[in-house]
Amino acid sequence: MKTIRPIFTIMILAFGLKMNAQVTAPEPVSGKTLAKEYITQNLVYPEADLEQGNSGKVVVAFHVDAQGEASQHAVKSSFSEAASPVALHLVKTLLWSPALISGLPSDYDFEYEVEFNAKSYKRYWKRHLRHEAPLALEADTSYRIYEYKQLEEIAKPYFADGGNMGKYIVNNMKFPTEAKEREIQGTVRLSFVVETDGSVSNIVVVNSVGGGCDNEAVRLLQGTIWIPAEKNGKYVRSHNMQDITFSIGSRNFQDGNSY
Repeated sequence: MKTIRPIFTIMILAFGLKMNAQVTAPEPVSGKTLAKEYITQNLVYPEADLEQGNSGKVVVAFHVDAQGEASQHAVKSSFSEAASPVALHLVKTLLWSPALISGLPSDYDFEYEVEFNAKSYKRYWKRHLRHEAPLALEADTSYRIYEYKQLEEIAKPYFADGGNMGKYIVNNMKFPTEAKEREIQGTVRLSFVVETDGSVSNIVVVNSVGGGCDNEAVRLLQGTIWIPAEKNGKYVRSHNMQDITFSIGSRNFQDGNSY
């Protein structure tokens, strides 16, 4: 009995430390709000469910390791069989910051809910226009993200009117009131992923200006659609950077693609 007690005490102590550890669950690298907005903008509602007004949630379970790599995605529960692959695809495109246990990056089994609300979906697309770029190639389905140097053809912003990024920014930028009043100016740099369908995901502010400029830069980027990058004859996911400059007293914009 004397030899068992110390071991038993150590086991209880270890269990207690684990229970008392501070745990922060994984989060999308773009933050919860932008991840939700991305899903709202790119969710394609199953036609039959939309017509019948079926609403509900799809819960996707997966593992996020200490480096933030997500794997083992699987649908845990779903209100609709047709909605499951839609939700699974969108969750697979999200990038993650790892869980923190007592401040240290750690492996974590996680679940993410994708909500399907027929009324909200119809209301959203009455107010918005779904943009699509003319795509000619098959999409790579590996979910791998390529860097600029690995590509045969880089992703390019697409505008139906034949314009370019600079024209789009000058025509659509709403210079933030706070930035004007406080005379804040500078360049917001955004990191993001162009998906195989030309949509923009995983937006992260790399260089912040503040005064509302960060939010406005993100809004502008969210409004773009791209011709995806190419590799081995297929459209692939790619990392990209975009600079948007806010300048008081000039044209209030500067287009600066950076790869």
